[in-house]
Amino acid sequence: MTESARSAGGLNTKIGLVSGTEASVIDDAKEVVVALHNKGADVILENKIADALDRRGVGLRKIDADVITVVGSDRFLLRTLLQLGSTNIPILPISSKGQMDFLFDVTAANFSTTVTELLDGNWTKDRRARLTAEISGKKTPPLLNDLALFAKRSATLIRYTLYLDDEEFWKDGSDGLIIATPTGSTAYSMSVGGPIVLNPSGVITVLPVNSVNPALRPLVVPDSVTIRINDLSSHVAVEAVLDGQLRWKVDSTPVVIQRADSDTVFVKFSQERVAALRGKLLRKTEVYEGPARGLPPSAKLVLKILEYQGYLTQKQIIAETLLPSRTVRHALSILITEGFVKKRTSLRDSRQGLYGVIKKPTKDGPK
Repeated sequence: MTESARSAGGLNTKIGLVSGTEASVIDDAKEVVVALHNKGADVILENKIADALDRRGVGLRKIDADVITVVGSDRFLLRTLLQLGSTNIPILPISSKGQMDFLFDVTAANFSTTVTELLDGNWTKDRRARLTAEISGKKTPPLLNDLALFAKRSATLIRYTLYLDDEEFWKDGSDGLIIATPTGSTAYSMSVGGPIVLNPSGVITVLPVNSVNPALRPLVVPDSVTIRINDLSSHVAVEAVLDGQLRWKVDSTPVVIQRADSDTVFVKFSQERVAALRGKLLRKTEVYEGPARGLPPSAKLVLKILEYQGYLTQKQIIAETLLPSRTVRHALSILITEGFVKKRTSLRDSRQGLYGVIKKPTKDGPK
């Protein structure tokens, strides 16, 4: 759902800024600050970036601004949103160094061309539904993308019973379970075969990962439904992964998931249309086309992660994908054999291998 920024409050001159602390990201944050100051904006810096710039800052939750700009990657954005919790302040993600991030329409390099529109209020508010969950007696912060349940040790099944509004829907054993928002449907959920859901559809998707029941399919339910996971068990501890950023231990009590009371509000400089979203999805999923089409879903996921992140160790790939170690090993073996990925020795530790994409696949195959 979108609404005019002007109708919601006129000109925006107080701009909060949050940034990652990597050197390249700090450089981009400096450029954003300069562009804002040059247009007369009052910039409020979060403590960490303020320290890096040797300026005065405030705590993240104490930022009182018309818009909060978040400079960095999609992972940094998700962490920042988790830390912010429930806020109605519109968020403008600014991609550092033009990284391929799905929620970013603006990069630090092109921010100077949009800063006037931002300050004049020539943008719309794009509301994205979030989830909240009760886990082991604690309530999670609002989640933009998803909640995933996995055994702490890879290659270990979890068993559970799924309830929808107190009615038992299915029993299952699987590698994991992902509950996603429409925004999250194009994140981890999509990588393991979930449906793509366009915003602002009022639904939640429930996706078993590698279920022992081959007839089980992804489930789409209205976001008014309360989802409850009962009888959750495994040979090892079970963890809940929140937006891919936080891990919470899960005890024997039910996990209850609902739509959060507050949405995330993003700044959009033009009305999002299905065609624009389709263009982003094509860029995000282009590894699924052409020669990569016949790869197993796990291999496609590993390939996509390596395209985004560059060279990674096997341990890092497991952490990024949340796949079992044996599945990652098998996926890498396929990708190396098919010529998509190569392995090289780490200069830091000769005992470790680094895996990276040889070259982005084309219609004619890898080169």
